Amino acid sequence: MRNLLVWVLIALMSFSYEAEAQTRSAKRTKAKRVTAVKRKNVRVVHRTRARRTRVVHYHYRYLPRRGAVVTTVNAGATVIAFGGINYRFHTGIWYRPHRSGWMVVSPARGIRIRTLPVGYRRIVARNSVYYYYYGTYYVQRGEEYEVVPAPIGAEVDSLPEGYATVTVEGNEYYELDDVYYMPSANDAGEEVLVVVPNPNG
Repeated sequence: MRNLLVWVLIALMSFSYEAEAQTRSAKRTKAKRVTAVKRKNVRVVHRTRARRTRVVHYHYRYLPRRGAVVTTVNAGATVIAFGGINYRFHTGIWYRPHRSGWMVVSPARGIRIRTLPVGYRRIVARNSVYYYYYGTYYVQRGEEYEVVPAPIGAEVDSLPEGYATVTVEGNEYYELDDVYYMPSANDAGEEVLVVVPNPNG
């Protein structure tokens, strides 16, 4: 009887030790898997943020594309005469007469507005402050905002649809209104488009 009890105790101890060892092994394996997956995900996300997480016109995807022709413009649009053209300006979008309708265009440099459109972005480039919306850059002149050329180094989050994709020496750029943008990522890892000199020289 005593021998039987000894064998039972030995068997129980062996079983307990094996179970504990398996648990420790499983924990180590699980920890390694989680760490590996985490590193892999971070690396992949960082690489794709600049190019693949969203389309270039993401923020303006519900607005008309640059160059589109419409038959009418909202009755509340502001009429702005400049350079012999009677533009219409509504919710940050510029229109000019085109045959029997209106074309979505880039405004002429020097034209001014009194109020920035809702959703504009404030940008600092070359120690100057700019305001950006829908492919157009403004600077403040007194109580008005004047359309100016895109500053080199400016970082924007989106372009209006109607841009072209250009590849130069294996590098991809986006071109809109003769301005070139290089896809990149800022310090926070967010997707941005940086204004760069014409890569074609």
